[in-house]
Amino acid sequence: MRDTLYTHSLSRLALTSVARTNGTVNGTTIDLGVYGNDFRTALFVITTGAITDGTHVITLEHSSDNSNWSAVPAGRIQGTAPSIGSADDNVVFDVGYIVGTEQYVRLVVTTSGATTGGIFSAVAVLGQASSSPVARA
Repeated sequence: MRDTLYTHSLSRLALTSVARTNGTVNGTTIDLGVYGNDFRTALFVITTGAITDGTHVITLEHSSDNSNWSAVPAGRIQGTAPSIGSADDNVVFDVGYIVGTEQYVRLVVTTSGATTGGIFSAVAVLGQASSSPVARA
């Protein structure tokens, strides 16, 4: 098999594409040990559609047991988690996560000041697996 990004990474859905209005929503739990891969990095790719109003703040949380969640410290985030507003139609944001001892990570969206809100979604691209090529099932 050729040595490519495909053989070294795995994508997972992190946020479904829906219109977001006021409130807080937890994204999909990303298991960094999925299929026995033991990934050591994650890149969240957040894509926006139409953002009509409101402020949509993205943060990262991690957990060792998928039950007790805490905010990811700044030293484990690469780049800046975005605060999405009405000027951010059709934009792509990248946020990196440096894995520690926690097995699970997720995005959290907190929206305020929204009447109609905005549509955006995210995927997590997992990398630096314990084996290559990565297991896909």
